[in-house]
Amino acid sequence: RRSSRSKKIVLSHKAKSSRMLRHCSSWTQLQSRRTAYGQVLFAFARFGTQLQSLSLRTNALQNPLSTPFNHVLSWLCQRRDYYTAASVALSLLDDADAVYDLRGIAKTGDAIGELSIHKGLIDGITPLCIDGGSRVTMTSLADMAVGCLIKGGAEMSSALEGFLLRNELYDASDTCLMLVGAATVAVSQDTSLDLKLTEGQNIVTMLSSVESPKLETIWPVRCLLKMAVVRNCLRSTLLVLNAAIPNELRWRAPQRIGVVSTKRPSLGLFVALVGTILESSNEATRVLLDLLDEESGMPFWFSIEEDTRLALSLLSVHGKYVMIQEPEVRAWALERLKTEIEFPSKHKYHHIHSHLPDEWLREIVSGIFCNAETEIGLGVDSSNVTNANDQSPCYREAMRSIRDLLIPNNRCGLDFDLLIAALLILAHRHKEWREGSATIPTQILLNAVCEMAGKRVESKFVFDSATVLRQCALAENIQAAALIVGGKNGLILECVDLITSKMDIEIKDAETALFAATVNEFKDMMDVIHQNFNLDEESEFTPSGGQFHLLWLLEEHVLSVVKYGEFDSPRNSEKLEPVFVGRLCFRAWYSLTHPTDRSESAKWLESWLRSKLELSDGKSSKRLACAALVRVLLWVDEAGQLDLGDSDEDSILATLLGFDSRFISELAQACCGLIQSIPPHLADEVITGMNHFSFEASGSLLNA
Repeated sequence: RRSSRSKKIVLSHKAKSSRMLRHCSSWTQLQSRRTAYGQVLFAFARFGTQLQSLSLRTNALQNPLSTPFNHVLSWLCQRRDYYTAASVALSLLDDADAVYDLRGIAKTGDAIGELSIHKGLIDGITPLCIDGGSRVTMTSLADMAVGCLIKGGAEMSSALEGFLLRNELYDASDTCLMLVGAATVAVSQDTSLDLKLTEGQNIVTMLSSVESPKLETIWPVRCLLKMAVVRNCLRSTLLVLNAAIPNELRWRAPQRIGVVSTKRPSLGLFVALVGTILESSNEATRVLLDLLDEESGMPFWFSIEEDTRLALSLLSVHGKYVMIQEPEVRAWALERLKTEIEFPSKHKYHHIHSHLPDEWLREIVSGIFCNAETEIGLGVDSSNVTNANDQSPCYREAMRSIRDLLIPNNRCGLDFDLLIAALLILAHRHKEWREGSATIPTQILLNAVCEMAGKRVESKFVFDSATVLRQCALAENIQAAALIVGGKNGLILECVDLITSKMDIEIKDAETALFAATVNEFKDMMDVIHQNFNLDEESEFTPSGGQFHLLWLLEEHVLSVVKYGEFDSPRNSEKLEPVFVGRLCFRAWYSLTHPTDRSESAKWLESWLRSKLELSDGKSSKRLACAALVRVLLWVDEAGQLDLGDSDEDSILATLLGFDSRFISELAQACCGLIQSIPPHLADEVITGMNHFSFEASGSLLNA
């Protein structure tokens, strides 16, 4: 036995419209042929801005009784004089604004005169009392007014919109059926061109060149949604619309039993329909996604094809990308991005999944910035773009120049999961995040966003840091991962990235060399690696980009220390201590220095440190910074930190880096007397008096 679904009759758009309109009493009355014999309502003429009207009643002498409004309106509609019918109905309802909209008359200082003119239209029609008349009668008249305006088509749609917003008498259910019936016929007559993908094109580029449907096609839906919002019946209205034009709402070809599928509706019609729905109300997006498809029984988002999802996810409403904020759409987008990162497509199509267009990724990034109302989403200042594009040797400096542009200005916040994933793919493809010559580099923008995510900037979207870090690893973007991790571990990764991008060394080995190995072990590892370290032929030593980055870190976290408490952080704390940062940076500096350049490198670095510390003759205004450097460069045995087990006198960073002994002695002299210049375990002994220690005495060993 065949299922009831298979027996379902497939109706044309016109048949659907006829069935709906049968249930509207006002519409059927307008179709009725019972009219007042021999009655001609009026004639009018316009002279400049003056409108003169003449009422004619051919049967007034024979039958002095006036004619009911429904007979008059029906008689006019039978003669397709919808303009006059609508004018009469609106005049009877005393809606002067609607009459002015219908006639195209602008309200001026002579509005009082116009108010009296339009009343001449209703001479000979049974008078109605707006205040004390029957509610049923007034509702019937209002419904017939709606019907007349609908029959008038696109030319009367503006007047219809205003009437639907103002009038409280018409029946919302009947109006819904009439407008959906009109919309069903209108979309079936759409003449928009059906674009097809060409070579090198994708759904996003096709959207930019899509042809919008004519007003004749879309006006019934616009009026329908105006009514649905003002009468608070959006959900039921969309249910009726979904039943009438399910394929147009989903940009799919009709599926008919035993019949070859016809072509899809035009993309422009689909975009206009859904865009009109989304713009109607804040709740419209959720209501649309809750609609069920009669054919598949699936919710809206799961009943549309993949290219439709790509197009729909990018629809903007009043500058906001509302779709990607909805749970099912966001989950789909995250899954697509995840798949793209795991199986990067180098061609148009991949053997496992379709390639995500660069244009779609750019739109997602821009959409997230717009949703958070960031300045970068509204357009960046040229100075910020210049600062980010000036090829600064330290990407941290470029990140700082755009930081304020990324601050959200609403409670929505940034969707870091979507944003970082999209930027990772664009960075992996070496594509700009926004088209145009003057734009912030993708990697710089990605770094800045990752830093914000790592600091847990407030957002309504829960940040899945574990998944995003895995994606950073798959995309081989250590910079992004380091900034998300933050703290000590993040700094280690940051320095690892500087080394691995310059030298042939595994990430794990670089981590061990920077953090876990003793100074002697570190030196031995670097000696092996430096055998394959190519030297750029230059006349004199110049720090590389990675070394300039290390200098920025030193200046930010070591040379700028001004508080004693910055030295005292718990062992497992993520707070960056100046000593910890200094050790990592100096080891990384050594790693990036070619053996033949070590002498010149030490002289250059020593000169730079003297300048930043204002160090001269053993005196400096930055004593705490000097104390931090002494801890880093001279001490080798700090419990719970680096260099455990080193006891060799030569195994200190100062010797390894090749600093001059006079510079080291002046550095020690500048911070003489500060307890912060010695390791904590020795400081405790000094304070308790258990093992007296004179740092001033030890300074004599370093005198040149």
